[in-house]
Amino acid sequence: MTDQHFSITLDPAIGYKIADLIREFDSEDFALQGEDDLSEDIVDKDAPNTQQMTDPFEAELTGLIASLNIDAQRDLLALSWVGRGDYAARNWSDARRQARETMHLHVAQYLKETPLASDFLIEGLTQLGYPRPE
Repeated sequence: MTDQHFSITLDPAIGYKIADLIREFDSEDFALQGEDDLSEDIVDKDAPNTQQMTDPFEAELTGLIASLNIDAQRDLLALSWVGRGDYAARNWSDARRQARETMHLHVAQYLKETPLASDFLIEGLTQLGYPRPE
């Protein structure tokens, strides 16, 4: 961990909230994958399709990210790259520059599809000097 705080546009509390929502979304997604293994005899054909139902964690996650300004969304990308190890914390400006150069910014989709995105965001925030408040 660093004693230095790097400047970020994203409110760190929001970053941690997004990480928590991603973790909840991932755990529900994992639980749904197990339902595919059920035999046809056990599945209630009149029950609503679980995958077509709106996932409250996904809806909240997507809405929260969409409500952020473009710079905060770019910070989310850069934080995930720092947390994954693509960039060192000391190269934060390089990670931000790469995020600015990303042509099609679909941050919510990217984070939902990135394995361990929650862990990467938390690690990125920690490396930049913003540990989770206790």
